[in-house]
Amino acid sequence: MPDLDSFDPDDPVFVSPRHLAGPGLEQPPLAVALVWSSLTNADWTTYTPDNAWGPLLCTSPCQLVRAARMPNSVDNCWKTVGYADAMAAPSWTAEWTQQTPAELLTDFHRALAEARATRSRGTQTSITPVYLPLLNAGWSHTVDERGNQMFTSPDRLATVTGHRRPSHGSEAWSMHVSPDTTGSCRWSARFSKHVPNALVAAFTASLADTTPVYRRAGTLPKNLHSHLVTEPAPAPGRSEAAAPAPVRPPAGPGQSTAHRL
Repeated sequence: MPDLDSFDPDDPVFVSPRHLAGPGLEQPPLAVALVWSSLTNADWTTYTPDNAWGPLLCTSPCQLVRAARMPNSVDNCWKTVGYADAMAAPSWTAEWTQQTPAELLTDFHRALAEARATRSRGTQTSITPVYLPLLNAGWSHTVDERGNQMFTSPDRLATVTGHRRPSHGSEAWSMHVSPDTTGSCRWSARFSKHVPNALVAAFTASLADTTPVYRRAGTLPKNLHSHLVTEPAPAPGRSEAAAPAPVRPPAGPGQSTAHRL
């Protein structure tokens, strides 16, 4: 495979592993269009403020699930919350930092849209689908003295932790990518204990997916080149050339959804 130094910064590339690929979308409208595409195509309502860089909100038709993008927040730029009662406190919360790869967020919200369409209101299923994709992809597995499970990626730069007794009863699963860099590949995700396992499983399956993702070479950290597998990708078509982000965004609300990356 070509070395990262052989590409120009604007060259489109396919890269893996995806947990080191960075967010993939730099402009908020494109990020929201991709991440929430399954929700908007399922007739969820999107609220856009006058300031396009401000918070955005997407709500389910029943008003019991809300997804938000908060670009000014470093700790939880993306947040999705489920309620048993619209007037009560949240039943579960899932949140991600700003540099989380867009493909992972998209797959989580796709699973959420499917669950709401089938009227699955959060019944917990087996946790096996949460960690099985990681094991199948060669992630290592350890259990500490308190029963917490930790899965570590083959490059040892990403971890998934299942908390048996989460502190304050909040965090049940957490994911961290912390390479030795301050660049765009450091991110984390947190899922409270009542997030449906099927949704967490959709996220871990996407995390473990070895399918390369589409990026611009200049957005990838050269100090991690030894951990990245890159290859040239087809240049975007004329209609996509103006888009500043390398991941091709799906159609807008009410239109057909683009194919899975």
